[in-house]
Amino acid sequence: MKSLMRLAFIFAITSFISVFGEQNKARIKRLISLSLGLINVSDEQVSLKNGNTLTFHCLNDLTRWRVKTFFEKEPETLEWIDGFERNDVFWDIGANMGLYTVYAASRGARVSAFEPSGANFYALNMSILKNNFSDVATAYCIAFSDQEKLGNLMMNNFEFGGALSSFDSNVGYDGKKFIPNVRQGMIGYSIDKYISLFQTSFPNHIKIDVDGIEDKIIAGAPLTLADPRLKSLSVELDADRPKYTQSVISNIEKAGLRLKSKRHAEIFDNTPYAGIYNYLFTRK
Repeated sequence: MKSLMRLAFIFAITSFISVFGEQNKARIKRLISLSLGLINVSDEQVSLKNGNTLTFHCLNDLTRWRVKTFFEKEPETLEWIDGFERNDVFWDIGANMGLYTVYAASRGARVSAFEPSGANFYALNMSILKNNFSDVATAYCIAFSDQEKLGNLMMNNFEFGGALSSFDSNVGYDGKKFIPNVRQGMIGYSIDKYISLFQTSFPNHIKIDVDGIEDKIIAGAPLTLADPRLKSLSVELDADRPKYTQSVISNIEKAGLRLKSKRHAEIFDNTPYAGIYNYLFTRK
């Protein structure tokens, strides 16, 4: 009886919101799903230019949106990954649901993916599993910072595919303080210490997408950044924070890497994220 009542309620709400525009309707449905604890599961596919297909296990509309915009959201990241050599080691720091982890694995890279959010960590592992990449891609539920410590992942929500979280800090990507709605316990490492402690495969390419503590991660990786085995680094930064961003760039360039490009997709123009760019650094 309770199940029938729940279904009837969902049907009534869905019918009600159908009078709204598509954009508002999607937002309302997402809020209702969150409030009711609903999970709407589907497997979505991305067809690559080489004829291969990637499959993603989506649990809500946000993860489906991420798959839907696979080619539009960060074309510069896809182009960068296309330039990797086969068997290069790629570190995906802030992997979210694993779009770029899986894409890099499909291109022949060996991938270590790092994602501290428990919800995203599940989605990330499902992305690896669905594409049969468990032999070349491994996910770790840890955070990176400038030192080894126990702390909290400060989160706006615990949504599958969610972002804008920060490890042991309540300062967001834009430099503004926020009040976290969720605090998730998490262990953090500096990159240098992590490599030394666990003797892991050394990264040839690193992607950093962490929304707020890029400076701490870079500060914890001077040995790694200076090592010639690291060929390239992509880090997402907010150009509207010039002092902060230039400080991060300077610390990267001190290690011998040089800024090659600063790009973002057109879909971010005229949005609150218009100042967010992927800054690509290379050894040459």
